[in-house]
Amino acid sequence: MSTPSSSSYVQWLNVSRITDFITFIMSTLINGVLLNLIKTSSPKHFGNYVYLMMAFSINSLVFATIHAFIQPIISTEKYVLFVFTSTNYLEVPRIFMRGLLSIYGTSYSQALVFIAVQFVYRCFAISRRKYLHYFKGKFLGFWFGLVGIFGVNWGLCIFLIARETPQVDEVLRPVMTSSFNLNMTEVYYVAASYAVENELGIRSLNWPTIFMVINFALIMGLSFSVILLCLYFIHHKMKGVTYSKVYEAVQKQLYRALLSQMIVPLILIYIPILIVMILPIFNVKNDASTSLTSILISIYPVLDPFAVIMIISVYRQGFFNMFRNKPVNNQVANLDMSL
Repeated sequence: MSTPSSSSYVQWLNVSRITDFITFIMSTLINGVLLNLIKTSSPKHFGNYVYLMMAFSINSLVFATIHAFIQPIISTEKYVLFVFTSTNYLEVPRIFMRGLLSIYGTSYSQALVFIAVQFVYRCFAISRRKYLHYFKGKFLGFWFGLVGIFGVNWGLCIFLIARETPQVDEVLRPVMTSSFNLNMTEVYYVAASYAVENELGIRSLNWPTIFMVINFALIMGLSFSVILLCLYFIHHKMKGVTYSKVYEAVQKQLYRALLSQMIVPLILIYIPILIVMILPIFNVKNDASTSLTSILISIYPVLDPFAVIMIISVYRQGFFNMFRNKPVNNQVANLDMSL
């Protein structure tokens, strides 16, 4: 028989699943529109920045697709941070589900690094133009490779270290039964257990997990530090240089787009994950509020591309032209200045 608490958690699980499907549909539509606008409406002076935006949008689509398919819940219990799902539509083996959860982490990590790389490009375009050649030709492949390396690093850590174990099973079993009405046989998870217990019940640090969490924190810290540093140089340069009115308008639009690409992920994917990474240190029990992380993360692939469409005028104009009989031309699209 379900307790009131159990019933509320199950309702929360259902809300999370519905949200996942809604955000998946919206993300697919909005990222699809953005990709089309990048391809058809980008001015020449956007340069190779369009490839970075396209790659970022494609990664967002992959992230949203996996999120909708596995419908993960991110939470904590005692000294364990875990991501679990009870959804296995194709009834694939457990190791395959662990692989999907790992790829989900890979896509998350790549989103963080892609944002930082876009900031580096814009920083070079505005304040360090002589370095822009590092985003051309074979050098462009280096940046994509760098994003992939960080992503694979994150995914492999999850797959190899955050495994299901009998000890974590026992930690999660009560919360799965009492809160979600689930048996452990119905649950697929990856978990960062910050501690391990011996036969006497004495806890000690789980060093592989500690290494993994520090690794993740460094990736997040490095990417956000790069963003802040580039933002400083961009802002400083834009205040000290006079551009033509049209070119200045372009720079301000791209600058605002970058600001949105800092603020949106900060609220939706940086802070929530940092919080759940810290909670196990203090043995915080599972609560529905900690699972809000899952919903916030699912919203990210919707808000970020929509912000880009609305802020950059050529994309905004192209978007509204989709609903007009007579398309309106944008003078920015005709600006011929290499970035």
